[in-house]
Amino acid sequence: MLSLTSLTRGLTIGLSAHASPRPPCRAPATMALDGSGAAVTIRDLDVWAGSSSLIRGVTWRVMPNERWSLLGPNGCGKSTLLRAIAEAADLAGDAATEIAVNPRLRFGLLEQTAVSGSERSVREEVMSRMEGFQAAKAALEAAEVACVSGAARELETLERAMGEFEAAGGYTVEGRVARVLKGLGFTEEEFERPCSSFSGGWQMRIGLARLLLSEPELLVMDEPTNHLDAAARRWLADYVSEYEGTVLVVSHDAAFVDVACDSIADVEGGRLTTYPKTSLGKAVVNKWENVDRSKVAAGARQALSKLATEQAAAEAEVLSTRKRPRLQLAEPPRCGELPLALRGANVAPAVGQAAIVLGALPLAAGERREDERLALGIFAQDLAQELPQGAVALEYVASAVRQGGGSAVTDERCRGTLGALGISGDKALRRIGSLSGGEKARVALATFCLTPCNVLLFDEPTNHLDQGAILALLAALEAYEGALVVVSHDRAFCEALRATHVGYVSGGSCRVEERPLCDSDFSEADRGVRNSLGGGDDDDSNAELSAAEAKAARELERQRQKRLSAAPKKIATIESKVDALEAELQEIDGAMLQAGADVAKLAELGAAREGVQQRVDGLYAEWEELEELLAASQPVGSGG
Repeated sequence: MLSLTSLTRGLTIGLSAHASPRPPCRAPATMALDGSGAAVTIRDLDVWAGSSSLIRGVTWRVMPNERWSLLGPNGCGKSTLLRAIAEAADLAGDAATEIAVNPRLRFGLLEQTAVSGSERSVREEVMSRMEGFQAAKAALEAAEVACVSGAARELETLERAMGEFEAAGGYTVEGRVARVLKGLGFTEEEFERPCSSFSGGWQMRIGLARLLLSEPELLVMDEPTNHLDAAARRWLADYVSEYEGTVLVVSHDAAFVDVACDSIADVEGGRLTTYPKTSLGKAVVNKWENVDRSKVAAGARQALSKLATEQAAAEAEVLSTRKRPRLQLAEPPRCGELPLALRGANVAPAVGQAAIVLGALPLAAGERREDERLALGIFAQDLAQELPQGAVALEYVASAVRQGGGSAVTDERCRGTLGALGISGDKALRRIGSLSGGEKARVALATFCLTPCNVLLFDEPTNHLDQGAILALLAALEAYEGALVVVSHDRAFCEALRATHVGYVSGGSCRVEERPLCDSDFSEADRGVRNSLGGGDDDDSNAELSAAEAKAARELERQRQKRLSAAPKKIATIESKVDALEAELQEIDGAMLQAGADVAKLAELGAAREGVQQRVDGLYAEWEELEELLAASQPVGSGG
């Protein structure tokens, strides 16, 4: 459940089945809050998962009103460190602890799990943690009831209660609630719907809205942009950038971090290093933005190989020296092949309509026909919530797959699939309840991948996956011989799939076209979000939008045919230039590390780096366009 919570004493994360328990964090000595007024103070701290040391010797001071991004590969200990900070906040004011959190600050934590079971309306739920407002409202209501005689003392109490209600923002609260909910993609009609009627991804947005409206003075968030579309991510980044409080956030979203945060804490090789958000800090952000995910979108084989190598090297320091296993989906019963990408301003209707079309939900009207050999699999955003928390990850995957029709699957195959998705080593032997939200999602995905189906419906499959897992999933889907339906806001992932059909959900209907994706698809989805925030659109504007989209698609096709013959030679030239420029960037980064505190030298190197990076970005943009042309020209199912 996405929650504003404090963790309990005795936190133990992911104990190995073969090791004695260790605390998740260990320091050589306890310490009291220092006198600097810091929001969080950590000194010489070790972070553990079971018997494995994740981060060693952490020393970190977070001052009030600073906004920090905690970066690093999956499994390096970022979420564990956030949990330890949350536990320290729960113990604030008790005996001295290894991590000191200022007890004067109100604390709020956003985890990677969803709201569940609440029957309150969205509006009621997101306002439930606004403690100052709720207390002032209760006091005002009590004063109004008591003020029946008109006595001077009662009138004074009422006047004081009205002043406190105004100071708590009582007269503007509806506007603040609407701003946050609309920013996260909810319509006014949805404000009154019960939380339980929303999918897991939208329940996570409810939890995020509830946290933001509670206005904690120390705001801690673990992957807040998961399950958000592009428009909601931009809104959240702007909101956090203006937040009047201290922020600690784990995120791989470089665009979000660049706008929302002013300082960087990078976890790599078991060490935590801090940077201001200078050119060097931005370079660190870009490194963990999956080493430039735009390369994945292009489908460039050489770039994908380089990315996989770089990511594996980064993760090897912390996780394992073994090569990540190859991910392979279960062999499907043959039933056609039709990759389909569903897009739309509101992804929940997209998932719902896809599920109806494929028979997972009942039809309200009309007719649906299906092949008698249909074997449908649906991977939903909230599938991880249904996992048995007490089961061992590997044992659960093997048992669930065998019950789902994969009777011949071996434990070795299950372990290999988990490993390909980042659940390797002793993590596969841990109980599911001890895994992070992202790791639980990958356990669910492993089960899904190994269950034999000939039609797969994916709802936001890249949430919680690192670059290595995304590349493994893309390779597995490329080799898959069944039909795919993918609902995703991840443009890079959608483009790498090379869909043969595109479906657009808007205004309660779904339009499917036999063609590849084009730029106007994504710009139209963004316009749909803006229209929903502004009150919607009418039939005339929809007709104009459809005509404009068709024209853009035709123009894109003409350009593709014109440049197709020259594309291979041009790509080879671009690749050579990119290799040279990336080598130059590495030299500059090394020089910046050597420069230390030499501000003048750092400024000079930073300016040089930005110039080189702009040239690289321009070349990659051209490379992506050429690769799209080549990919679209290949016959369906031909592979690469």
